[in-house]
Amino acid sequence: MEDTKIAIVDDHALFADGLKALLESKTKIGRCSIFTNSKEAIQKIPLEKPDIVLMDIHLSDANGIQLAEELKARLPDLKILILTMDASRELLIQAVSAGVNGYLLKTAPFSKITSCIKAALQGDMVFAEEVSGMLLEEFRKNLPTPKKPSPLLDELSKREKEILTLVAQGKDNQTIAKELFISEKTVKNYISNILSKLGIENRMKLIVFALEAGILESDETTKQDI
Repeated sequence: MEDTKIAIVDDHALFADGLKALLESKTKIGRCSIFTNSKEAIQKIPLEKPDIVLMDIHLSDANGIQLAEELKARLPDLKILILTMDASRELLIQAVSAGVNGYLLKTAPFSKITSCIKAALQGDMVFAEEVSGMLLEEFRKNLPTPKKPSPLLDELSKREKEILTLVAQGKDNQTIAKELFISEKTVKNYISNILSKLGIENRMKLIVFALEAGILESDETTKQDI
């Protein structure tokens, strides 16, 4: 983690400078670069190739979501976290559609931001608690009526079903670990096993699978098996 390169795209200099100072002095995540406008970001980020970008949505010269799409098109493996004050449903859905790796609010504690950076670097999708419910509601609205529990669920252990249910509720690894009194690493290992057993590529598709399978609505999975 110490060699991680972080790009902060934010036109509020005080916030960007403060976040850079905290990340570089209080953590062992890595070193930061700051870009205060989209023109500078789109020119320099593909050259510097950071591991992760912390992107505000409301930039003075551009929409951060559109900028995220452009950066993802140039650097498909680039991790991008939206870090904003705006918790609107419309922007959240647009950001997810653009392929970002998470959506956080600037009001989050610094410890939450750092844990989400680490999680995103490991391939997780991370969302502020304030918006995760909206995202799940949007998924449910656009999914067909939940089916009977998938037979693939029989491949999972009781603990794996428990963790799958918590993932489907929009909870991140840190929250799941606290609820189950286990380490974040253990949670990550469980989720990797679940993905492997179900043949699913990532956390977002795992949430969709769980909702389609009706895992949150099924008494059989939520009460009997767990």
